[in-house]
Amino acid sequence: MRIVAVSRVLDEVDIIEAFIRHAAAFVDHHVVLDNGSRDGTVEILRRLAEEGLSLTVYRSPSICFSERDMNNWLYNEAVDRHDADWVACLDSDEFYDDRQLPGGLRAYLGELENSGGNVAAVRMPWAHYNYRSQDDATDTLVPRRITHRTEVMPGGKVIASWRLGKEKGLVLEGQHDVFLPEGSRGTIVTEPRLWIAHFSVRSTAQYVTKNVRGWAKVLTAGRECLERRHSAHYCEPFELLRDRPGKVLRSRRLIERENEERCVIHDPIDYRGGPLRYTPPYDPEMQSVRALIGFLSDVCTRYGELTDALPAARAHSEQIERRIDRLI
Repeated sequence: MRIVAVSRVLDEVDIIEAFIRHAAAFVDHHVVLDNGSRDGTVEILRRLAEEGLSLTVYRSPSICFSERDMNNWLYNEAVDRHDADWVACLDSDEFYDDRQLPGGLRAYLGELENSGGNVAAVRMPWAHYNYRSQDDATDTLVPRRITHRTEVMPGGKVIASWRLGKEKGLVLEGQHDVFLPEGSRGTIVTEPRLWIAHFSVRSTAQYVTKNVRGWAKVLTAGRECLERRHSAHYCEPFELLRDRPGKVLRSRRLIERENEERCVIHDPIDYRGGPLRYTPPYDPEMQSVRALIGFLSDVCTRYGELTDALPAARAHSEQIERRIDRLI
């Protein structure tokens, strides 16, 4: 039985090494699709591959929301090119925690594989770990620095079987679930003893980067994506940062104290990746600046390319640029 992890990453220099090393304790190979990182993430991936970790890394210059297409490209890559029996869908801030699962992840999937059933995917719950002011900011190993979580919640991630493709199913946005067409004989099981430890908010600067870039990607995708409310959880923080940034940047209440009130369960995960070798010193503000300016550069470059390539786009842009509206 072969397990292949698939991940989309973007500017995750503070956590990418720990993530890849930890995942390697559970999977046979890892396929990573980088979406244009500018903060040193790719350099760390390159060094991990040179060290000998089983990695394949691709790059897509995507600046807009394209979740479903990319997720299913990754799924097919894992099955078709890397002979995956199971495709472990993970973001770079998500760490497997199988302490509650007798025998661990591999034994569990092996039992499903040999059961004779037609399981197309396994759903897993989330345990959200977020930073608190008491954390040791000098510790670059995120799962060791951030050790408090909320209650375990549904809606985490999926592990998709090769049978999902056979059933003409799809991995959905966020890799939180799968779609099986009407009439499919595939089944989806939920395993509450297998958790995704989710290190979503690791600093104020990283929170800003995550929300600004997340909603900006939706905006660049156009009206249809907006109307479908993809990644809508980014919208409110984005608009707050745009219109009233002091509510975030000058308030400990919104992030730190909120996390201290809700992340009250001290439960460090069993990190299995070993020591870090390539992760830079913890400097979230500088990493955020690199990430956001890199993304802005990509968006502006793409805008220029479109106006150069499409006369209609240039004409539309020039029409907008000439418009003058009275405000007062």
